[in-house]
Amino acid sequence: MRMLKIFWILSALILFILPKQGYSEEKDTVNIIQIKNGNDGTKDLIISADFLTPFGGNIYTAYSFYLNHTVENQKHFSYIPIEVANGEGAEANIYTYTKVGGCGNDMSKEETNISGLRLVKFKNSVYLIYTKKKCNGNKNDFTDKCPFSVVIYQYDDEDRAFAIKKKTQTKKIYCDADEVLKKDLIIELLKY
Repeated sequence: MRMLKIFWILSALILFILPKQGYSEEKDTVNIIQIKNGNDGTKDLIISADFLTPFGGNIYTAYSFYLNHTVENQKHFSYIPIEVANGEGAEANIYTYTKVGGCGNDMSKEETNISGLRLVKFKNSVYLIYTKKKCNGNKNDFTDKCPFSVVIYQYDDEDRAFAIKKKTQTKKIYCDADEVLKKDLIIELLKY
């Protein structure tokens, strides 16, 4: 009976007390928010609109971001500018593109995301990660896979804007932007 009591005390110590005292592997807290349309009852700071092409039914989605803040006891929404990829100026919107149909030999998908984005909170900063398929001769014609360019924007509280923090290209080839925007790949891109 005494051995069982010692076992439970040691188990509680190892599982609950030591990790809180800093004796555990430190994990980065990453929250990934996938931007989707929807009426979830909350006042979103993200506005998106879909545009269908007249032929083929492909979809362009425009996103704009707004900061909800109070000025003289009144609520205000101010749009958050996004730095242009070439570094000259800023835009109010960022666009993603989705084509109808599968990717390469995988026809099980209804849509393939050629570009995509995620809002990520990582180490007390907010990032906008935008990725787009870049098939500059590196295309695998059978699987329709290509490298993706990735632009990481960091929200700047002082300027109230998304500024480019990093531009890179994936080494591996992917079919869909959602494959690039998985949690483990995003963490790898942000840690550099």
